[in-house]
Amino acid sequence: MRIFNKQGFSVLEAIASVFIISLVFTTAFTIVVAMRNRAVATEEQRYAIEAGSAIRDEIVQSYAYLTIAPWILTGEKIVDYQNCSDLGVPISCSLFNYETNNKIYDDNVTLVFLAPTAESISYKVIHFQVIIEYYKGKTLVLEGIIYE
Repeated sequence: MRIFNKQGFSVLEAIASVFIISLVFTTAFTIVVAMRNRAVATEEQRYAIEAGSAIRDEIVQSYAYLTIAPWILTGEKIVDYQNCSDLGVPISCSLFNYETNNKIYDDNVTLVFLAPTAESISYKVIHFQVIIEYYKGKTLVLEGIIYE
């Protein structure tokens, strides 16, 4: 007859195995959450690009150089949903109401009309940026020009 060793696991071995298993699960959970956040951010970026492109294209197609040039002669102008009606902006404030994927980008959009330089004045070009905050502080900047 054979005698078996009936000691089993020590407390230290049990604690070490629980620690290792919890470390593996924590790492796996962190990786899954990071991948999910990255996927959501990429999708939100795609929608922000769609909204920003539409806003930029509407500005380029709807407003002439001579309409905006006198307004920015004093320097750079920053326009958002809050101050659009207060600045005497020659563009429509409805630009900030663009909707994509059931999300309205009103508070997330900022338009920056850059200050004219000697070169932009001589070539009659206005440079502007459409800045959109789309996911947890991530921003997207689309540039556009209006020319005569």
